[in-house]
Amino acid sequence: MQEPGKTLDEMTLRERSDIMSLVAEALEETAGQAREIGDITYAANSTCLAKTIRGLVSDLSPLELKAATILLEHGISLVASFEDRARSESTLH
Repeated sequence: MQEPGKTLDEMTLRERSDIMSLVAEALEETAGQAREIGDITYAANSTCLAKTIRGLVSDLSPLELKAATILLEHGISLVASFEDRARSESTLH
């Protein structure tokens, strides 16, 4: 049985940095895929969100944890929705 995940508050600075970089990388990767299929809006939104998350990594004060949490949740949701959409489109063809 898996342990429940940690919140950003409960993570070390290194763990926070790692998870934020991971989400930013996923956003950048799906942005590239979106550009290839012509989804310019998703690509732009994902790229902007990835850059915002990366900007917080270097200076993440305790006061910014709530904002960082919201940005990470949004980023994870965007990646998941893109992957779900890509998966459903590939099964239709």
